[in-house]
Amino acid sequence: MRCTLLSYWMLFAGLLLAQGPDFTPPTPLLGALMRNDTAAARRLLANGANPNEGRLIGMTPVFFAAVNQNLALVRELIEKGADLHATDGAGSTPLMWAAANEAGSAAIVDALLQAGADARVKNQQGDTALTWALRRGHTPAVMSLYKADPQATQVAVERSLALLQKSGDQFARVSGCTSCHHQSVTQLVNGLARERGFALNEKIAKQQAEAVVATYRPLRELMLQGTDRIPDTPISVSYALVGLGAERYPADETTHAMAHVISTKQRPDGSFPSLPARPPIESSDITATALSLRALQLYGQEPAAAVTRARDWLLQTKPCSNEDRVMQLLGLAWAQADVEPFAQALLSAQQPDGGWAQLATLETDAYATGQALYALQVAGKLSRTDPAYLRGMGYLLRTQLSDGSWRVRSRAFPFQPYKESGFPHGKDQWISAAGTAWAALALTMGQSTHTP
Repeated sequence: MRCTLLSYWMLFAGLLLAQGPDFTPPTPLLGALMRNDTAAARRLLANGANPNEGRLIGMTPVFFAAVNQNLALVRELIEKGADLHATDGAGSTPLMWAAANEAGSAAIVDALLQAGADARVKNQQGDTALTWALRRGHTPAVMSLYKADPQATQVAVERSLALLQKSGDQFARVSGCTSCHHQSVTQLVNGLARERGFALNEKIAKQQAEAVVATYRPLRELMLQGTDRIPDTPISVSYALVGLGAERYPADETTHAMAHVISTKQRPDGSFPSLPARPPIESSDITATALSLRALQLYGQEPAAAVTRARDWLLQTKPCSNEDRVMQLLGLAWAQADVEPFAQALLSAQQPDGGWAQLATLETDAYATGQALYALQVAGKLSRTDPAYLRGMGYLLRTQLSDGSWRVRSRAFPFQPYKESGFPHGKDQWISAAGTAWAALALTMGQSTHTP
């Protein structure tokens, strides 16, 4: 506790010195609470001291009890009528200060919540008590506040949805084509978010589905001939069909041709090849095989034999990256295979901060974390109440930026012309858009329904 209080008092020292050398607490109660003198504070309260009188650096008495993590005094002040809705100069509440304790303790948080403190209040920076708790990692305080403010995850999803839809529309206009990172993964989010009751810009969603089909419609005859003109067909065309499937796009002549050209790329061993030039999205035969399997399930005319051969190949293939493990698990779940050992392998890769890393040599990020949480839930091996999901959710909520995005660093050589999509993060924006979509997808999977 000593190290926890030291960080607070270093902050207070600066604030107090700014008041001048003659500064003194305006009431004896505030003085006692500032010194964390429990006995003196109790005597003053017993003798009628007003628990809401006076302010010191913008704080009423209960703030200091929360800052000092003095549970006994917090309870005493609550009993005497302390105003738990009071705010300091920045609009922060006693609950926010209690949540910000470095030890991650839930004792003061729980006492304030039980007495009626509102976990949904935001300060002038838009932060809630959960925001402050998450900055300390996955702690008991986070769990208490998550239960008290279930809409925190919904807000994160809503911010991401708005950004992804707007950026996807701009990417299609400036590039003249559609992509896995701006359209297909976002369409996965759209489909699930719609099912969960989130509001979407349906006009943009429809336009994006039509844009994907328009990209491939002129190539319909060539695809029926099994053309090699489309780069990385098992990933690019398969991702397009998986995204269209999430948007419930009805099968037509174009989707039939797309499924056909995918089927012509299957190798004798059941796998589908990738062009390993753009990690992580386009770099893995496991990704190509899992996505092709799913695309044929959704739009292929007779997919059973191809799906069986792809499943058998996935069962015996060794993954090398988080992308591999995720896509292997997804492919096997879609093919209704036994996924238990593959799910456990992915779960075991979760890091202490709650996230996953794309490679063992890299830091955790939203792309790998969102993918892992989504795949584990699709496979039925992770529920929204499991500790692993809650730790992963906490990681994503903690690392989301105020614009609704997550930044992911690109590892792909920039051989394609740079196009400005309006998504944040400059030359990292394409992979960041994909990472944001995977993160939003994972958070949406954790919502049973959306509560407006």
